[in-house]
Amino acid sequence: MIRAFSQHRLRKTSLLDGPWDFVTDPENQGLAEKWFLNFPLQNARRMHVPACWNNEIGLYSYEGVAWYRQFVEASRTQHTRLVFHGVLGHADVYLDGRHLGYHYGGFSPFEIVLPDLSKGRHELVVRTDNTHTRDTIPLDKVDWYHYGGIIRSVEWQELPAVYIQKLKVDYAVEFTGPSAVLNLVAELKSLAGQTTTVTLQWSRDNITFLTTEVIIPPGQAITVNEQVSWDQVKLWDTQNPNLYLLGLQTGQDDLYDRVGFRTVEVKAGRILLNRQPVLLKGVNRHEEHPEWGFAFPPRLMSKDLDIIQKLGCNFVRGSHYPNSQYFMDLLDERGILFWEEIPLWGYPQEVLTDQVILSRALQMTQEMIERDYNRPSVIMWGTQNEMDTRGKEGLALVEAIAGLVRSLDKTRLVTGATMFPLDDITLHLYDVIGINQYFGWYRGNNEDWPNFLEQFHTYAAGKGAGDRPIIMSEFGGAAIYGSRGWEDDRMFSEEYQATILSKALNSFFADPKIAGTCIWQYADIRSDTRRFRDRARGFNNKGLVNEYRQPKHSYWSVQQIYQSQEI
Repeated sequence: MIRAFSQHRLRKTSLLDGPWDFVTDPENQGLAEKWFLNFPLQNARRMHVPACWNNEIGLYSYEGVAWYRQFVEASRTQHTRLVFHGVLGHADVYLDGRHLGYHYGGFSPFEIVLPDLSKGRHELVVRTDNTHTRDTIPLDKVDWYHYGGIIRSVEWQELPAVYIQKLKVDYAVEFTGPSAVLNLVAELKSLAGQTTTVTLQWSRDNITFLTTEVIIPPGQAITVNEQVSWDQVKLWDTQNPNLYLLGLQTGQDDLYDRVGFRTVEVKAGRILLNRQPVLLKGVNRHEEHPEWGFAFPPRLMSKDLDIIQKLGCNFVRGSHYPNSQYFMDLLDERGILFWEEIPLWGYPQEVLTDQVILSRALQMTQEMIERDYNRPSVIMWGTQNEMDTRGKEGLALVEAIAGLVRSLDKTRLVTGATMFPLDDITLHLYDVIGINQYFGWYRGNNEDWPNFLEQFHTYAAGKGAGDRPIIMSEFGGAAIYGSRGWEDDRMFSEEYQATILSKALNSFFADPKIAGTCIWQYADIRSDTRRFRDRARGFNNKGLVNEYRQPKHSYWSVQQIYQSQEI
């Protein structure tokens, strides 16, 4: 499933999910040998889409180039839109031996439009490459596994001559409720050979509220802006996640999206949701499982949120990449707040001036914001995680990304997670400051938190950021599920993890400048022992639950603390 609701009723869509022909290319010879024309079936196997190939027998550690092939059938000559919702790393797409396009990323969709695709059977080939180096995002060394593959659905759509590309909703004036003055923005594209007049019907929860006409020149795209007032708008919040279905129809095409109305801002060191202070109680969550990798099944997404809500959370950080659209639909439905970011993780100073890194980071940030702009659950965009932000190189990169974010979205908060809180020179660029520290695990002990926080408040004030809300964005320690005993100070025991987290949370909630907490992490995740030799079992074991969602002792300790915090 792509979304938790149907985005189209008129537009004919289908999924190309299922078994594809698949072959690895460890010597990277496929381009020279033109596998896009002559797919090497003699070496191929069947691979399910969506899936990560590293979950298959014989491919556990494979990183590199791989090729996919599928046949598609056009029932008539038609305009066609091909949407890839997630292909890890580099992706080149070919149809009938012709190169259609390239995309870099992995966690955001990209599309290819095929005007007048001829009737009949067509060969679709995708070359993927999940090789990670010093100029990729994420880096060659990150503390999660470098899976490869087509990890999210592939969509095949039939398009009319004029089709709807996207919808966007903005507040035209400050939203105070119960009425909302909105800017509705739609992008339409024409594949017709002549000027076309199109009637647009806008609907709210399936009831038409506006009908207009537009004229589109041949082969052009236009942007339509409409300002409207909606009465009796109910706020979206964590207790009442009210959503509205916005629809646009042209008679031959349609597009639907869900929206919710709320405000988010910072004031006097607090985060305000609908002008009321909110205390963020959250977890970091990787969308990963040892059986499915990043190709995460919808049923398990729902179960994850059941467990997270039972913990007492109202907040999730999507670590460290855009999560699937279906999962984020569930966040919207359940009233769970979300921090979204791209995998710009741990970059050292010597690579921060690489223009390839900058261009890729800006592209991925823009794609993330465009995809999820209408979501009420997203309250902040993350610019980076644990980069070296102590020098001018890190400052310049964060300035560029934060500048792009603010140019694209003025309704949400900008944040970043620093691992150098007492030396970071980018703090003033954020609306909310995230701090990653692991006292009691990588350094120091559990009693260091109050003194550290006092030092940080003084440092932040000296950098012009003393009024910023603070989220403790990562903290915790590892525990092997089932490692229990009488001691509460034994490394990797469930008791010690619970002690670390309990003492940290009690220190944070006693500090009025802490606006939220985000425990590292929700569930154990597979790590890469080629790059991280010290990960027991080949996993990052800091989860409150293990990789199969079985609770550790720390889950219940955190639940007791989180559920006692009311704001």
